[in-house]
Amino acid sequence: MKAALILMILAGIAAAQDAQSIVARAVAADDHSDRLARDYTYKVRDEISDLDSAGNVKATHTTLDEVLYIGGEQYFRPLEKDGKPIPPAQAAKEQAKLDRAAAKASRLSDGERDKRLADAERDRTKRREDYKDIPNAFDFKLIGDATVSGRATYEISARPRAGYHGKGRNIFSSLEGTLWIDKQDFNWVKFEADVLKPFSIGWFLARVAAGTHISYEMMRVNNELWVPKTVSLKASARLALLKRVNIRQTVTFSDYRKFQSDSRIVATGDAP
Repeated sequence: MKAALILMILAGIAAAQDAQSIVARAVAADDHSDRLARDYTYKVRDEISDLDSAGNVKATHTTLDEVLYIGGEQYFRPLEKDGKPIPPAQAAKEQAKLDRAAAKASRLSDGERDKRLADAERDRTKRREDYKDIPNAFDFKLIGDATVSGRATYEISARPRAGYHGKGRNIFSSLEGTLWIDKQDFNWVKFEADVLKPFSIGWFLARVAAGTHISYEMMRVNNELWVPKTVSLKASARLALLKRVNIRQTVTFSDYRKFQSDSRIVATGDAP
């Protein structure tokens, strides 16, 4: 009996370690994809719906922007608001801004370009510091195998780890959920999470309350990287810590295209 109990304990420890190592590989793979994503332009559609107490939509507002990296710097170009193209005068102004940025980048010396790219990489690394703590911030359990968006994945549950005191503790300790990690590339394919206590998150306008559900899906592009596909949130939230609202917010990423920037923006291949 004692031997069987020891074997069960050891098996449980091994499974937890396997799940943690899978997540650690996914964090590293996601960082690699994030670095490659700077060579892509893409579109971001942000849809926010105000809901009544019964969950019915009262009003919906949308924006559509294009995201580009020019000379190592990120630019947002507004395209639409509430389903309508931005006014021609504003569109011309935004295009002129991009043209100036591309022209400026084309005049950089090799040393200036290298410095700008190094600065951008340093900022990117700093922005993603908290991600490295994910394997240590949760207790993971390998649930089994699953197929998500046609990909074979590991299905792993995640609960906040007691005693974790890293930089990301305010967010990580507020979430529990399930991860799906691609078996071939070891990238995130999807995660679903429930909010245990209020916190703020960069994509969303509001400070989200306990009980909020967050969904995040990724997709593979050009056989070289994984990128965000959809991030959604449905919650009772508090804006500016004062006004409580019921909202549903969905951020959709699309039209990923690899590009170059010199004196003009040149598409170099459409991503499926």
